[in-house]
Amino acid sequence: MILFCVPFAGGGTEAFAGWQEELAPVADVRVAELPGRGTRMGRPLIEDMPTLVADLEEQCEDLSQGPFALLGYSFGSYVAYALTLRLADRGRTPRRLFVGGSRAPFLPPRDPARHLMTDARLIAELREMNGTAPEVLASAELMAMYLPILRADFKVVETFPPTREPVPCPLTVFGASRDAFVPTGDLSAWSRLGDDGTEVRVYDGDHFVIRSERSRICRAVRADLTLDALNAAS
Repeated sequence: MILFCVPFAGGGTEAFAGWQEELAPVADVRVAELPGRGTRMGRPLIEDMPTLVADLEEQCEDLSQGPFALLGYSFGSYVAYALTLRLADRGRTPRRLFVGGSRAPFLPPRDPARHLMTDARLIAELREMNGTAPEVLASAELMAMYLPILRADFKVVETFPPTREPVPCPLTVFGASRDAFVPTGDLSAWSRLGDDGTEVRVYDGDHFVIRSERSRICRAVRADLTLDALNAAS
C-alpha cells in the first residue's frame, strides 16, 4: 500500500519525518514534491489548484499499479481532496482519503485571506500558529525565501471554489482540540462529504498536532490502512 502525503503550507518532505518508520510495513510513505522547496527548489511556484493537482497527478503515475491512499494536512487536505477527485475521475480511486487540520472545503473562505496579508501580519499569524521556529521567523533572509512559498500555497486554497463533491472512497478526518484556526465544528463538517462510516478524530493539541501527536495519529492511520487491506482481501 502506498500512502501519498501532501504537507501543510510551506512544508516539504520533512513534514512527514518519521512516518515511514511508524507505518512500516503496512504502508510505503511518499510525500508530494512541491515546487519551491526540497528537490524542486527554484522551480516556479504554483498558485492555483488545477495546476497543482495536475502537477501532483504526474507524481502519482505509478499509483495505478496497486492499492494506495492519500493524506493531506491543513493546506494539504484541500489538495489531497482535489487530487482524490481528479484521480477517481480517471479510474484510480484511492482506498481511503485522510484529511487533517483544515476546515471543510465547502465552508466560506476565512477573511482576511492570508496570501494578501502584509509580511508583518502574516509573520504574526505564523507565530500564533506555533509551527515555525522562532529563529526562522526572526531571520529576514529566511523569511524572504519562505513567505513567497507560503503565499503561493495559501493562494491555492484561498482561491479554490467552495465545493461539496462527495469523496469517492472512505474518509477519515483528524484535527486538534485547541486549534485556534480550525474550530472543531469546521473540521467535523468534512464528514458531510463522506459516507456513514466517516470518523472524525480530535487529538489534544494546537494546529500542529500532526507533530505533537505524530505517533498516535500514525497508529490510527496504520489501523485504518490495515482494515482497508483486510476488507479488500475478503
